[in-house]
Amino acid sequence: MHRIFLPVAILLVFALLLSACSSESTSSAPSNAIGFNASASGPPQYGGTLRRLALMFPKVLGYPEEFAPVDAGFASVALERLLGWDIEGNLIPELAMSWEGDPEKRIITWHLRKGVQFTDGTEWNAEALKWNYESRIRAGRLIDSQKVQSLEVIDNHTLRMHLKDYDRMMIHNYGWNVMISPTAFEKAGGGDFEKSREWARLNPVGTGPFRIVEFQRDVFIRCERNENYWRENRPYLDGLEYRFIPDPMIASAMMQANEADMLANADVRTALDLEALGFKVKWGNGLLMALLPNSADPDSPFADKRVREAVEYAINRPALAQMIGYGKYEPLTQLAGSAFPGHVPGFDPRAFNPDRARQLLTEAGYPEGFRTRIIAGELNRDPAAALQSYLGEVGIEVDLDIADSARYFASVFNDGWEGLALAASGINPDASDLFVHYGHAPMTFRSETFVKSPEYLALCNDALHAYDDTEHRNLLRQMVRQAAEDAMVVPLYITSLAAVIKPNVHSTIYEIHEVLWKSYEDWMIPQ
Repeated sequence: MHRIFLPVAILLVFALLLSACSSESTSSAPSNAIGFNASASGPPQYGGTLRRLALMFPKVLGYPEEFAPVDAGFASVALERLLGWDIEGNLIPELAMSWEGDPEKRIITWHLRKGVQFTDGTEWNAEALKWNYESRIRAGRLIDSQKVQSLEVIDNHTLRMHLKDYDRMMIHNYGWNVMISPTAFEKAGGGDFEKSREWARLNPVGTGPFRIVEFQRDVFIRCERNENYWRENRPYLDGLEYRFIPDPMIASAMMQANEADMLANADVRTALDLEALGFKVKWGNGLLMALLPNSADPDSPFADKRVREAVEYAINRPALAQMIGYGKYEPLTQLAGSAFPGHVPGFDPRAFNPDRARQLLTEAGYPEGFRTRIIAGELNRDPAAALQSYLGEVGIEVDLDIADSARYFASVFNDGWEGLALAASGINPDASDLFVHYGHAPMTFRSETFVKSPEYLALCNDALHAYDDTEHRNLLRQMVRQAAEDAMVVPLYITSLAAVIKPNVHSTIYEIHEVLWKSYEDWMIPQ
């Protein structure tokens, strides 16, 4: 364990921004159309401030109990976790030097890294970890918090968790928490919790390579080098600056005008255009896009499995992925992409077949179709419109509900929705995403709006308690097959993350996971 043909023409330019994993590839065009005069080669250099453009922006940076997926990625330069992943999906030490899990005694013991300070000068230790856990438990934001029986400080750098139950996801769930300074939080409010919370939202105090010294929502973020960072001789950069530029065309123009050094989470078309001008582009596997039905509502058409199957037959997923992703997206026929654990080679239970979709709708009692809705985020207007068109061709008339970020995340992750939700989920290199997003106690889709069959949940439970890796992988494949058998959700495609970078910048972004950006390893050559 330590281890389109499309039925109608649509404008298809969009960007996707959530916490996600990636498999890196880097490319650069030979063109030098805008006159670059430096390239990041040779040994790393110190100094410089990396100017990064953002198409979406966080609302909260220093109070993890209220983080949305967008917030977590931005906070990662200042707030660190107990553990991370390497490129092969193995758990690796961060603020924890090591850990032991005992399934029989239901205990996890964390051995914390020594000599680490929060940026307010206070010590990272077992009491700080205990305080952070207790804060998440009170706020209902610690996954599997109901399974924590007690937290025991053994010594200054050892904490033991006594649990009511144990499975292989718990080390991940408890270790995948960022840590803030208890002293800074309590001092800010002078005993008034609401004042502390309001202050912390804008003022992250962590152990990371950078200190966030200025944060204006929907405007900019300014970060300075943490001179007391625990990784020796890191970071290389003096600082980071983020600017909120929600229009991709404006962001592209700013990159070309040398007003920025990086445009992360660029849409594919923008990335390809800038690549042709001589910018570097780092590509990585992005998000798993799927349609989630409100099948738990007995009055919903989607409570009938035949209707859910009809939706899947109605969508030409290879054509959709090709058109929207300009050849960079992978179409999905199952809940696991080809590069990830759980993938079943050649498994395509419901290939594009509109006639079969119409037949199933007739059998389900909807020979003339029916009217429904799709809720989607603001940056997913175009794929939502494509899906609207596909479903319309088989008689399912769709109204699009394009929601702002706050309403969208509240609906999809917590409150529930009507009809269908176009939703993105991150892809973890160790396959834990099947539990994180689709398990019995998911981190993300916690609304219970779509049904998970007893058979699927039983396989999920077996996989969680399979500590042999081969057995675990076999059970993951069975879960993927059962999800398809149940028509639980409709997998669509895996996006590609794209970071456009000036040639004088060396960046580790998207090597493993978006929120695990190793910003302390990034460097640049002055121009």
